[in-house]
Parts: sequence; C-alpha cells; structure tokens
Amino acid sequence: MNNHSISNPNIDLPIFESSCPIGVKIVIEKLKQAGFKAYLVGGCVRDLLLKRIPHDFDVTTNATPNEVLDLFAHAIPTGIAHGTITVIEQGEQIEVTTFRSEGQYQDHRHPDFVQFVNDVKEDLARRDFTINAMAWDAQEGLIDPFKGQHDLQEGIVRAVRDPFERMSEDALRMFRAFRFAGRYQFEIEAKTKQAIDTLYPLAQNVAVERIVSEVEEILANSPQILDQMTLLLQPWIPQLDVCLHTQQNSIYHYTDVLHHTLDALSALQNKEPVCLWALLLHDLGKPKVKQTYNGKDHFKKHERESVKIAQEVTQKLKLPKKMSNEIFKLIALHDTFLKPTPQSFYWLHVDKDLNAEETKHLFAIQYGDIMAHSQHDRLKALESYARYDQSRQGILPMRTKDLLVNGNDLKKEFGLQGKEIGIILEQLLYEVVMQDRNMNRQEQLALVQVMLQGRKNQ
Repeated sequence: MNNHSISNPNIDLPIFESSCPIGVKIVIEKLKQAGFKAYLVGGCVRDLLLKRIPHDFDVTTNATPNEVLDLFAHAIPTGIAHGTITVIEQGEQIEVTTFRSEGQYQDHRHPDFVQFVNDVKEDLARRDFTINAMAWDAQEGLIDPFKGQHDLQEGIVRAVRDPFERMSEDALRMFRAFRFAGRYQFEIEAKTKQAIDTLYPLAQNVAVERIVSEVEEILANSPQILDQMTLLLQPWIPQLDVCLHTQQNSIYHYTDVLHHTLDALSALQNKEPVCLWALLLHDLGKPKVKQTYNGKDHFKKHERESVKIAQEVTQKLKLPKKMSNEIFKLIALHDTFLKPTPQSFYWLHVDKDLNAEETKHLFAIQYGDIMAHSQHDRLKALESYARYDQSRQGILPMRTKDLLVNGNDLKKEFGLQGKEIGIILEQLLYEVVMQDRNMNRQEQLALVQVMLQGRKNQ
C-alpha cells in the first residue's frame, strides 16, 4: 500500500482556511447567516487533505434549491431537478447542492428520483468513493462517516458501502475508480475491484462522450493503469486486450504491444487529445500482422492495419471528424523517418498533406514511440529532420496558396487558362520547395517562365 501523508483535520485546519477562495467563503457564510448548514464537500476536501489545490470548490447545504435561489442575487438553476444551483460570487462559479438521497438507477447511470434530506451524512452516503464522501466545516471540522481520511492515508480507492451497488448504480464510476487510482497512485480496494471486474459490461450504458472524457484524462496523467482496464474498454477498443497478450520478441522491444504503447504515452510530452489517441491506437494492428521467423517477431505494414482499426475505434467513440482524420495521418506516418531534405519536406507537407500543427503532433508521437523502444537510435534521425522542417516552415510553401504567384498572375503574365493554371501552380509549388530557400515573387515568376519554356522544348 502507498502511504500518503495528510494532516489531521480539526476545527481550525489552516490549509482549508488559506486555500478556500473568497467567493466560496462568502457563499458558506451567507447560507449559515440565513440559518442553514453549509459544508465544503467532495473532491475539494479530498484534494485539500492531500495538500493539492482543488480545481473546483463545491458546497453542500440543507437549503432547498429554491431557498438558495432566493438567497443569492446571481444564481443559475443549472441542475435544479437534482438539487444543484450555480452561484456566482466574486466572479467565481460555485455549485451549491442540497443534501439528498437517491432512488434506484434503473439505467445504470441516473437515479430515478432524488429526495432532499436534512443530514449531511445521508448525502455523503450516496457518493461514489470514500475519498470523495467527506465534508468540512470550520466549526464542526471533518465529517467523514466512511473513513475517507483513512483511505487517503493508505492510498486506497474504496466504494462507499456496497461496491456492487455503487458500480451498478452508475457505471461511469468504474472509469472514475481507475482515474482516481491513476491520478494519486492509489490502489483500488479488493472488493471494489471485484465489483468492477464483474460489472464491467454495464459500461455500455454510459454515454460514450463521458467515457472519452475519462479516458483522455487517464491517457494524459496515468496511462499505465490502462493495463487494468482492457475488459472495461472492450466494447470500444477490444484490441487493447489482444495487445496485452501479444509479445514482441525483437531487438527493438522489451515488452508486449500494450505496455510498449503505455510506455510511449508516459513519454509523450504533448498531451493534446489528438496525440493521446493517436499514440494509444498506433500499434493496434500489430497482433493481426505478426509473423515470426528466425526466432524473431516482425510486424510489417502494421501501420496500415492500425489505421483500419483506428477508423473503427474513432467511429465508436464518436471522436470529432477533424481529429479522427488527423489521427489516421499520424498513425500512418508514425514509423516513417525522413532525411532533412527539400524532397522530404515536399513529401510530408504536400504529398501527405500535413500542416505545421499536424507535423508538430507527428514529431511528438514519434518521440514517445522511440522512447518506448529498447534502442533509441531513431531519435537522432527524428531530431535532425524536425530541426530542418521547423527551420523551413514559413520559408518554403506547403500549399499553392502559400506561393507568391497566383492564378491571376499566370493569366496576366503568361496567358494561361483553365486547368492549365492549376497544373502550373502545382508544378511551381514543387520547384519552389526544391530551391530550399526563401524566394521572392519575381524569382517565382522567373521559375514559371523556365517551366513553360521547358514544356515548349519537349
């Protein structure tokens, strides 16, 4: 078990007082002055105990939603049916939620009804994990009926009460369990893990957009825990489990396909979603093309197969079309390393249609991929071409629209018409790139003259 040192909270715990934003303090004080109870609750309490700065500060109260609306001049009924009002105070948006208990979750995602209650402990009893089921008040101190403080100390993600009931109620909690475990380097408590291993098929009831959000955070911050999530992700990416059991006996690899991928994600320095997904999916085609001869494993043309699989996966996950198209490009090119020449620049940007941003993403995933190999000899080739490419961006054109000569110039200067204009512009783009230097407009027009003369002489 990991041992995570935290303070013993008491009625004047300094970290709560010093870290709580002024707007949150005002909201709590107004609720109390009106005769209501009010507590910090959930994730902010957890993070403060871990001496981390919370992203959000949520408040729970026995005031009903309508009473909260009446009390605050700037309040929005963002989730009034479930007791949540967003209060705007000192420019901060603060979610204020009424103590509540919940009915059954017949769809394994949302409660059939909520019932407002007057006891904060009842409200905490409906929450997912013990580390999220704590509240704090300056006078009462820590309210911790399920020993969340102990589980923080021990590094445990444990469901509140019956884990089978908690996971069955809301199947997204299974993803959240792994996200918290990965984020804090905690272990999932045995019974909670057993519940997830049993109930994982219920994940198909969760909106795929919510799953994508959870997985992206895991990919960015704690990708190694994905080796425990292959069954949970099976409806969308069944190949992950296959990759987990596909060894790579070669001089270039030291582990199975999945753990190579997770190591690559750990080395990834660009955490944009398109890079995360491209790297997760970049080798999924390896099991299908694997061949073994002379005692070594080979994965020829695995990029093509990985692109095919990525097309299926991105559709299932409903990833944006623009992002998906870039993912396919990045996967197709992830194993291609170029020499620092204008021919390479033309091939990458014109033939393969990568813009400057996509090229930056390609270099990022190639770096992560290289660092997850047994040998890093390709790193020099990557760095050499990347330096060249970046030094030429803004100097060499990538599209005909980047040229200093356009269709009107070709009409006016050379009398060209129709399709011939497009043909000459494409040829000019190639010739300008091959010059490997910054050319002015007159030099580009001179190139057109030479090109046209050459056509006449053929």
